[in-house]
Amino acid sequence: MMSSLYIGATGLKSHGEGMSVVTNNLSNVSTVAYKQHNMQYMDLVSQYVTSDSNSLTNMSQVGAGSAPGSVRTLFTQGGVDKGSEATDLCIDGGGFFGVTKNGQTHYTRAGNFRFTKAGELLDPSGWTVLGHAIKNGVESSETTPIVLDPSSTGVAFMPTKATTSLVSCSMLGGLENKAQDPAKPFFSMAASWNAKLNPPLADGNYSYSEGIEFYDSNGDVRQATIYYDLGGQSGGNTAVEYVVAFDPAIDASGRAETEVAGLLTAGTITFSSSGDMINLTAFTPPESGSASDLSGWTPASLSEDGYPLFAVHPEGAESQDISLNMGLSLSGSTSAGLASADGAASNTAAIYRGNNSAKLNSTASQFYGTSCASLANRKDGYAEGTLNSVSVGEDGVIQGNYSNGETQDLYRINLYRFISQDGLKNEGNNHYSATQESGAAQEGVAGTENFGTTAQYALETSNVDYAREFSLMIVTQRGFQMNSKVVTTSDEMLRKALEIKR
Repeated sequence: MMSSLYIGATGLKSHGEGMSVVTNNLSNVSTVAYKQHNMQYMDLVSQYVTSDSNSLTNMSQVGAGSAPGSVRTLFTQGGVDKGSEATDLCIDGGGFFGVTKNGQTHYTRAGNFRFTKAGELLDPSGWTVLGHAIKNGVESSETTPIVLDPSSTGVAFMPTKATTSLVSCSMLGGLENKAQDPAKPFFSMAASWNAKLNPPLADGNYSYSEGIEFYDSNGDVRQATIYYDLGGQSGGNTAVEYVVAFDPAIDASGRAETEVAGLLTAGTITFSSSGDMINLTAFTPPESGSASDLSGWTPASLSEDGYPLFAVHPEGAESQDISLNMGLSLSGSTSAGLASADGAASNTAAIYRGNNSAKLNSTASQFYGTSCASLANRKDGYAEGTLNSVSVGEDGVIQGNYSNGETQDLYRINLYRFISQDGLKNEGNNHYSATQESGAAQEGVAGTENFGTTAQYALETSNVDYAREFSLMIVTQRGFQMNSKVVTTSDEMLRKALEIKR
């Protein structure tokens, strides 16, 4: 009878502990990314008692009650609730965020992070989120706390980037040979430029023009113009001459105040009978004198991508080199083998000939139809901008969005996983720490291998199952009630035994 009292007491204790686990789960139904706990009961060691039966072992085992076992954490995916900021992050799949404070590292599924005015990305407990800094598109290999520098020299400010590349794709149909000069084939239009006149290139010397823009070193938008005219036709191929120029009045280069001021580059585009580009030339104008001196027009340089380069120096800004992508990437030369633009007069075949080593782009200019139109006109570079907001991609990259319309990658948020999640130590505040049982944290990138993806403006909710918890509450209550009955019954039996003695 005494043993039954003890056994009943162990049942009361274990079910009381079990009720604490159920209560803790229900108290955290609204906790961000809380993971449900599950009590694992176990029986106590049994006592062996000699039996008089004829069993093979001649032994009987009497149980000694129950005890609270391990409390397991169920790391199943919780639901998703709407967040209010881009830094409200939810992990869809496996992994934990890493946070650090005072040299310690913890791990959490709760992504309710916020930036402070000092640029630190913190969780509600004041721990800083871990990640890799990204500068100029290059991601650091070092894991550091995520701290954005909000100063005028940090990420809050994006300095000007001058244009280095222009893309111009046009449909060139119905061109006439308005600037025709038999002595200057393919460069009659370029030879007609005279910055001393207004306009420098008369309307009667070109068939079509289109404006292009570029950013100077100060971030100001500057205007330039591409002029087109028909150069000639031979063997089914067509040669179109072009000139790129800007306002001579703001030319601060060595050509300033000369007849060639404002000229940037000129050349030819060769089209096949089907209207596709098959060759391209580009020449740099002379530094002084007259544009009509074609011997001073030398082959232009090539960019790394194989596009012709020209130098422009607007007034009040620095000189800059810009590549002009019309859709044909060259290799080796921009002159079709000519020493200068003057050589085209004696070697017209060089202009009409196709360039087998050139690579045609999908956005290349074309020669067909009866009219001209600009199909694509793009530039790189940008004016200065200030940081307006941030966004976080599925790969965990924090991207800054700036007032100039540009974006810039700033940090990548790390994710971590463990060989045994069950071995993690619950530190409170939605934090876990690694232990010997969990193994060391394995760092990775969201969306790769067995790591989940991150979603902004979203928070993982508690994975507590209400129905399961209420069912466990009833079962636990009944277990406690039955064990309490065992204690009272055993007490009654002992009292009866004492009464017999009296």
